[in-house]
Amino acid sequence: MEELLQALVQGFLMGSAYGLLALGMGLVYGVSGIVNFSHGDFVSLGMYLCLAIYTALALDPYVSVIFTLPAMTILGALTYRYLIKPIAGRQLLMVIQLTLGVALLLQNGLMMAFGGQPTRVPSMLESKLFIVGDVIMRAPHLVAAGVSFTLAAALYVMLQSTDVGRSIRAVQQEPRAAALMGVDVGRVQVLTFAIGIGILAIAAALLLPGMPIQPNQGLRFTVITLLVFVLGGMTNFVAIMLGGIVIGVAEAIGTIYMTHTTGQLLPYLIFVAIMLFRPQGLVWRS
Repeated sequence: MEELLQALVQGFLMGSAYGLLALGMGLVYGVSGIVNFSHGDFVSLGMYLCLAIYTALALDPYVSVIFTLPAMTILGALTYRYLIKPIAGRQLLMVIQLTLGVALLLQNGLMMAFGGQPTRVPSMLESKLFIVGDVIMRAPHLVAAGVSFTLAAALYVMLQSTDVGRSIRAVQQEPRAAALMGVDVGRVQVLTFAIGIGILAIAAALLLPGMPIQPNQGLRFTVITLLVFVLGGMTNFVAIMLGGIVIGVAEAIGTIYMTHTTGQLLPYLIFVAIMLFRPQGLVWRS
Protein backbone atom coordinates (compact mmCIF):
# COMPACT_ATOMS: atom_id res chain seq x y z
CA MET A 1 0.00 0.00 0.00
CA GLU A 2 2.86 2.38 0.80
CA GLU A 3 4.46 1.68 -2.57
CA LEU A 4 1.15 2.31 -4.37
CA LEU A 5 0.67 5.62 -2.56
CA GLN A 6 4.24 6.61 -3.44
CA ALA A 7 3.61 5.74 -7.10
CA LEU A 8 0.36 7.72 -7.18
CA VAL A 9 1.95 10.83 -5.67
CA GLN A 10 5.04 10.61 -7.88
CA GLY A 11 2.91 10.03 -10.96
CA PHE A 12 0.64 12.95 -10.11
CA LEU A 13 3.58 15.33 -9.71
CA MET A 14 5.36 14.24 -12.89
CA GLY A 15 2.10 13.99 -14.82
CA SER A 16 1.32 17.63 -14.15
CA ALA A 17 4.56 18.59 -15.92
CA TYR A 18 3.61 16.31 -18.83
CA GLY A 19 0.28 18.13 -18.93
CA LEU A 20 2.12 21.45 -19.22
CA LEU A 21 4.07 20.08 -22.20
CA ALA A 22 0.82 19.08 -23.90
CA LEU A 23 -0.88 22.43 -23.20
CA GLY A 24 1.60 24.10 -25.55
CA MET A 25 0.79 21.61 -28.29
CA GLY A 26 -2.95 21.91 -27.66
CA LEU A 27 -2.83 25.70 -27.86
CA VAL A 28 -1.01 25.62 -31.20
CA TYR A 29 -3.24 22.90 -32.64
CA GLY A 30 -6.42 24.70 -31.62
CA VAL A 31 -5.46 27.87 -33.51
CA SER A 32 -3.54 26.59 -36.52
CA GLY A 33 -4.45 22.89 -36.80
CA ILE A 34 -0.75 22.00 -36.72
CA VAL A 35 0.70 19.12 -34.72
CA ASN A 36 4.33 20.03 -34.08
CA PHE A 37 6.47 16.88 -34.27
CA SER A 38 9.53 18.89 -33.19
CA HIS A 39 7.81 19.68 -29.88
CA GLY A 40 10.06 17.45 -27.76
CA ASP A 41 13.21 18.73 -29.43
CA PHE A 42 12.29 22.28 -28.44
CA VAL A 43 12.11 20.96 -24.87
CA SER A 44 15.63 19.57 -25.33
CA LEU A 45 16.75 22.93 -26.70
CA GLY A 46 15.38 24.62 -23.59
CA MET A 47 17.30 22.20 -21.38
CA TYR A 48 20.56 22.73 -23.24
CA LEU A 49 20.10 26.50 -23.12
CA CYS A 50 19.88 26.11 -19.34
CA LEU A 51 23.10 24.07 -19.49
CA ALA A 52 24.85 26.76 -21.53
CA ILE A 53 23.74 29.49 -19.12
CA TYR A 54 24.85 27.40 -16.13
CA THR A 55 28.26 26.86 -17.76
CA ALA A 56 28.68 30.55 -18.54
CA LEU A 57 27.05 32.21 -15.53
CA ALA A 58 26.54 29.40 -12.97
CA LEU A 59 22.82 30.18 -12.82
CA ASP A 60 20.34 27.63 -11.50
CA PRO A 61 17.92 26.32 -14.19
CA TYR A 62 15.00 27.94 -12.36
CA VAL A 63 16.76 31.32 -12.62
CA SER A 64 17.93 30.85 -16.20
CA VAL A 65 14.29 30.86 -17.35
CA ILE A 66 14.52 34.67 -17.41
CA PHE A 67 16.82 34.19 -20.42
CA THR A 68 15.49 31.02 -22.02
CA LEU A 69 11.82 32.07 -21.99
CA PRO A 70 12.17 35.19 -24.18
CA ALA A 71 14.77 33.48 -26.40
CA MET A 72 12.56 30.48 -27.14
CA THR A 73 9.43 32.60 -27.51
CA ILE A 74 11.17 34.67 -30.20
CA LEU A 75 12.51 31.48 -31.82
CA GLY A 76 8.98 30.06 -31.87
CA ALA A 77 7.63 33.18 -33.56
CA LEU A 78 10.39 33.08 -36.19
CA THR A 79 9.92 29.35 -36.78
CA TYR A 80 6.22 29.74 -37.47
CA ARG A 81 6.57 32.96 -39.49
CA TYR A 82 9.31 31.82 -41.83
CA LEU A 83 9.07 28.01 -41.89
CA ILE A 84 5.58 26.82 -41.04
CA LYS A 85 3.30 29.65 -42.17
CA PRO A 86 4.32 29.43 -45.86
CA ILE A 87 3.04 25.84 -46.06
CA ALA A 88 0.30 25.95 -43.40
CA GLY A 89 -3.06 24.95 -44.85
CA ARG A 90 -1.51 22.73 -47.49
CA GLN A 91 -1.23 18.95 -47.33
CA LEU A 92 -0.86 17.63 -43.81
CA LEU A 93 2.08 15.45 -44.84
CA MET A 94 4.09 18.54 -45.82
CA VAL A 95 3.65 20.07 -42.38
CA ILE A 96 4.58 16.79 -40.69
CA GLN A 97 7.72 16.48 -42.83
CA LEU A 98 8.68 20.08 -42.08
CA THR A 99 8.33 19.74 -38.31
CA LEU A 100 10.23 16.44 -38.41
CA GLY A 101 12.95 18.26 -40.34
CA VAL A 102 13.05 20.95 -37.63
CA ALA A 103 13.35 18.16 -35.04
CA LEU A 104 16.34 16.64 -36.83
CA LEU A 105 17.92 20.07 -37.24
CA LEU A 106 17.61 20.81 -33.52
CA GLN A 107 18.80 17.35 -32.51
CA ASN A 108 21.91 17.42 -34.67
CA GLY A 109 22.63 21.04 -33.84
CA LEU A 110 22.62 20.19 -30.12
CA MET A 111 24.85 17.20 -30.75
CA MET A 112 27.40 19.30 -32.63
CA ALA A 113 27.33 22.03 -29.98
CA PHE A 114 27.32 19.92 -26.82
CA GLY A 115 28.38 16.40 -27.84
CA GLY A 116 26.36 13.21 -27.55
CA GLN A 117 27.16 12.16 -23.98
CA PRO A 118 24.50 12.42 -21.25
CA THR A 119 25.04 15.30 -18.85
CA ARG A 120 23.29 17.00 -15.94
CA VAL A 121 22.65 20.57 -14.86
CA PRO A 122 22.96 21.06 -11.07
CA SER A 123 20.11 22.77 -9.22
CA MET A 124 19.72 24.06 -5.69
CA LEU A 125 16.61 21.89 -5.21
CA GLU A 126 17.89 18.73 -6.88
CA SER A 127 18.63 16.78 -3.69
CA LYS A 128 15.95 18.23 -1.40
CA LEU A 129 13.20 15.89 -0.21
CA PHE A 130 9.89 16.36 1.57
CA ILE A 131 8.54 13.48 3.64
CA VAL A 132 4.83 13.34 4.48
CA GLY A 133 4.02 10.18 6.41
CA ASP A 134 5.38 7.32 4.30
CA VAL A 135 5.50 9.35 1.09
CA ILE A 136 8.77 10.84 -0.11
CA MET A 137 8.51 13.73 -2.57
CA ARG A 138 11.38 15.36 -4.42
CA ALA A 139 11.36 19.15 -4.27
CA PRO A 140 11.80 19.56 -8.07
CA HIS A 141 8.66 17.46 -8.64
CA LEU A 142 6.67 19.59 -6.20
CA VAL A 143 7.86 22.78 -7.88
CA ALA A 144 7.04 21.35 -11.31
CA ALA A 145 3.51 20.44 -10.23
CA GLY A 146 2.84 23.78 -8.57
CA VAL A 147 4.14 25.84 -11.49
CA SER A 148 2.37 23.64 -14.06
CA PHE A 149 -1.06 24.05 -12.48
CA THR A 150 -0.45 27.78 -11.90
CA LEU A 151 0.52 28.31 -15.54
CA ALA A 152 -2.44 26.25 -16.75
CA ALA A 153 -4.79 28.42 -14.67
CA ALA A 154 -3.10 31.63 -15.85
CA LEU A 155 -3.35 30.51 -19.46
CA TYR A 156 -7.04 29.74 -19.01
CA VAL A 157 -7.69 33.15 -17.47
CA MET A 158 -5.75 34.83 -20.28
CA LEU A 159 -7.83 33.07 -22.94
CA GLN A 160 -11.11 33.91 -21.20
CA SER A 161 -10.51 37.45 -19.93
CA THR A 162 -8.10 39.33 -22.21
CA ASP A 163 -8.39 40.77 -25.70
CA VAL A 164 -5.48 38.60 -26.85
CA GLY A 165 -7.17 35.52 -25.40
CA ARG A 166 -10.48 36.35 -27.05
CA SER A 167 -8.68 36.80 -30.38
CA ILE A 168 -7.03 33.40 -29.96
CA ARG A 169 -10.38 31.77 -29.16
CA ALA A 170 -12.04 33.50 -32.11
CA VAL A 171 -9.40 32.18 -34.50
CA GLN A 172 -9.71 28.74 -32.92
CA GLN A 173 -13.47 28.65 -33.42
CA GLU A 174 -13.79 30.22 -36.88
CA PRO A 175 -10.79 31.87 -38.58
CA ARG A 176 -12.77 33.42 -41.45
CA ALA A 177 -15.34 35.01 -39.16
CA ALA A 178 -12.53 36.27 -36.92
CA ALA A 179 -10.82 37.87 -39.93
CA LEU A 180 -14.09 39.57 -40.93
CA MET A 181 -14.32 41.01 -37.41
CA GLY A 182 -10.89 42.61 -37.79
CA VAL A 183 -8.72 39.97 -36.11
CA ASP A 184 -5.30 39.57 -37.73
CA VAL A 185 -5.39 35.77 -38.05
CA GLY A 186 -1.79 35.47 -39.20
CA ARG A 187 -0.50 37.49 -36.26
CA VAL A 188 -2.59 35.46 -33.80
CA GLN A 189 -1.19 32.21 -35.23
CA VAL A 190 2.39 33.46 -34.91
CA LEU A 191 1.73 34.68 -31.37
CA THR A 192 0.12 31.38 -30.37
CA PHE A 193 3.00 29.30 -31.71
CA ALA A 194 5.43 31.60 -29.88
CA ILE A 195 3.51 31.16 -26.62
CA GLY A 196 3.46 27.39 -27.15
CA ILE A 197 7.25 27.28 -27.53
CA GLY A 198 7.71 29.69 -24.62
CA ILE A 199 5.77 27.29 -22.40
CA LEU A 200 8.32 24.63 -23.33
CA ALA A 201 11.15 26.82 -22.03
CA ILE A 202 9.45 26.81 -18.62
CA ALA A 203 8.68 23.08 -18.81
CA ALA A 204 12.33 22.36 -19.69
CA ALA A 205 13.57 24.14 -16.56
CA LEU A 206 10.99 22.32 -14.41
CA LEU A 207 11.92 18.87 -15.74
CA LEU A 208 15.67 19.43 -15.79
CA PRO A 209 16.80 19.10 -12.11
CA GLY A 210 18.05 15.58 -11.53
CA MET A 211 17.42 14.46 -15.10
CA PRO A 212 20.26 13.38 -17.40
CA ILE A 213 19.95 15.06 -20.78
CA GLN A 214 21.21 14.15 -24.23
CA PRO A 215 20.49 15.52 -27.71
CA ASN A 216 18.37 12.59 -28.93
CA GLN A 217 15.87 12.68 -26.06
CA GLY A 218 13.42 14.91 -27.94
CA LEU A 219 11.53 12.00 -29.48
CA ARG A 220 10.60 10.69 -26.02
CA PHE A 221 9.17 14.05 -25.00
CA THR A 222 7.28 14.32 -28.28
CA VAL A 223 5.72 10.87 -27.86
CA ILE A 224 4.70 11.56 -24.24
CA THR A 225 3.23 14.90 -25.29
CA LEU A 226 1.24 13.27 -28.10
CA LEU A 227 -0.16 10.66 -25.69
CA VAL A 228 -1.31 13.34 -23.26
CA PHE A 229 -2.51 15.63 -26.06
CA VAL A 230 -4.73 12.95 -27.60
CA LEU A 231 -5.98 11.70 -24.24
CA GLY A 232 -7.05 15.24 -23.40
CA GLY A 233 -9.15 15.59 -26.52
CA MET A 234 -6.52 17.86 -28.16
CA THR A 235 -8.00 21.23 -27.12
CA ASN A 236 -9.57 20.79 -23.67
CA PHE A 237 -7.13 22.24 -21.11
CA VAL A 238 -8.59 20.47 -18.07
CA ALA A 239 -8.67 17.11 -19.85
CA ILE A 240 -5.11 17.61 -21.10
CA MET A 241 -3.86 18.13 -17.54
CA LEU A 242 -5.83 15.05 -16.48
CA GLY A 243 -4.29 13.10 -19.36
CA GLY A 244 -0.83 14.12 -18.15
CA ILE A 245 -1.63 12.78 -14.69
CA VAL A 246 -2.90 9.48 -16.15
CA ILE A 247 0.32 8.99 -18.12
CA GLY A 248 2.48 10.07 -15.17
CA VAL A 249 0.77 7.64 -12.78
CA ALA A 250 0.98 4.80 -15.32
CA GLU A 251 4.69 5.50 -15.77
CA ALA A 252 5.30 5.51 -12.00
CA ILE A 253 3.32 2.31 -11.38
CA GLY A 254 5.12 0.58 -14.24
CA THR A 255 8.48 1.60 -12.79
CA ILE A 256 7.69 0.31 -9.29
CA TYR A 257 5.67 -2.85 -9.93
CA MET A 258 6.89 -4.17 -13.28
CA THR A 259 10.07 -5.12 -15.05
CA HIS A 260 11.91 -2.39 -16.90
CA THR A 261 10.55 -3.25 -20.38
CA THR A 262 6.98 -3.98 -19.33
CA GLY A 263 6.89 -0.90 -17.11
CA GLN A 264 7.89 1.32 -20.01
CA LEU A 265 5.04 -0.13 -22.08
CA LEU A 266 2.33 0.43 -19.46
CA PRO A 267 1.53 4.09 -20.36
CA TYR A 268 1.07 3.09 -24.00
CA LEU A 269 -1.11 0.11 -23.10
CA ILE A 270 -3.32 2.32 -20.96
CA PHE A 271 -3.48 4.88 -23.75
CA VAL A 272 -4.63 2.23 -26.24
CA ALA A 273 -7.22 0.89 -23.78
CA ILE A 274 -8.69 4.36 -23.18
CA MET A 275 -8.80 5.11 -26.89
CA LEU A 276 -10.65 1.84 -27.57
CA PHE A 277 -13.45 2.69 -25.13
CA ARG A 278 -13.36 6.50 -25.35
CA PRO A 279 -12.10 7.61 -28.79
CA GLN A 280 -12.84 11.23 -27.82
CA GLY A 281 -10.31 10.97 -24.98
CA LEU A 282 -10.90 12.03 -21.41
CA VAL A 283 -13.19 14.94 -22.26
CA TRP A 284 -16.63 14.71 -20.73
CA ARG A 285 -18.29 15.97 -23.90
CA SER A 286 -17.89 14.29 -27.29
